[in-house]
Amino acid sequence: MEIREIYLDNNATTRPLPEVIKAMLPVLSSGFGNPSSSHSAGQRARNYLKQARKQLGALIVSNPENIIFTSSGTEANNTAFKSCARGKDKSHCILTTTVEHSSIQKMCNHMKINGVKIVLIPVDSKGHIDLEELRKILRENIDLVSIQWVNNETGVIQPVSEITEMCHEHGKLFHTDAAQAIGKLDVNLKKIPIDLLSLTGHKFHSSQGIGALYCRDRFLLEPIFFGGFQEGGFRPGTENLSGIVGMGKAAEIRMSNLTECTRRMSELRDNFETSMLETIPNSSINGDPKNRICNTTNIRFGGIDGRILLKQMNNDGIRCSQSSACTNFQSEPSYVLKAMGLSDEEAYSSVRFSFSIDNTMEEVNGAVDKIIKLCENLR
Repeated sequence: MEIREIYLDNNATTRPLPEVIKAMLPVLSSGFGNPSSSHSAGQRARNYLKQARKQLGALIVSNPENIIFTSSGTEANNTAFKSCARGKDKSHCILTTTVEHSSIQKMCNHMKINGVKIVLIPVDSKGHIDLEELRKILRENIDLVSIQWVNNETGVIQPVSEITEMCHEHGKLFHTDAAQAIGKLDVNLKKIPIDLLSLTGHKFHSSQGIGALYCRDRFLLEPIFFGGFQEGGFRPGTENLSGIVGMGKAAEIRMSNLTECTRRMSELRDNFETSMLETIPNSSINGDPKNRICNTTNIRFGGIDGRILLKQMNNDGIRCSQSSACTNFQSEPSYVLKAMGLSDEEAYSSVRFSFSIDNTMEEVNGAVDKIIKLCENLR
């Protein structure tokens, strides 16, 4: 008998919407062309690019010309960091947190080896940074502040509006990895003047392999590789035109129904979470249960090895994870949860569940029944 899949790992990736796939198909067939070509097929491709940039700009309420298309959120993060390090000597200093995505953690490790000073601000047991501690550190010689808007493991939201204002008061550039925020929060970059913002399309039902970097002032940017004049020369190489068109369409759809999508995801997450906490002994939430994104819950199953539970859930058709997809194959416990003060045992007993508009209440109830039985057998 075939086991029906219940996909609850939407922070890792979401399924491209049918409308997104439909929008991409002409670009892959009759509507193809290289945006750098001077003939009419090239012009048609440039029109596709312009439309997608406009659609994405509308979702984040920004000037479309301030958006640079990349291959991923990781590339966007790396470009932001490399750009801010240009022309700097070894006095260059970056401030970030202990719970950032691995693309930022590893970039910091690389830059540290090359003489850049890295200052890490800790988080408390709920996953929040201390704003007063940040204010004190900002008085120092900091060139770039990078703080994730929404944590990919716990869903905890950092106060980005206040952080942006604080950074600008002290004359510091501010970058945020907003991969988990776009499409789940009402983002308005005309109201929150963030300097640099990274995002990726596959977190809000676009295809994989397409992201973007928003830059309030393009003169802040420097390419991390070189070639043609695509994306104003800041991201050379022929554009992933179909991916860009798909992300534009996904942005347009999400902008049109953001309130309904967030309400629906919250309802699914809250029903799932309440059932878990009320039924499974010694279960609890990692992170701030109030100030977090609508679709994410990170549950600690006290007394149960989450690695074993994860395998058994997968055998039962439930797809979820213990950490970011970029670190999921590592044997170590989640560094995010460890930074929040959890022990190795507590981190290993934790599992992340993340929902999307694709999920149904029927799936939620089915997953709850299966997980309760698995936990009973593992105790």
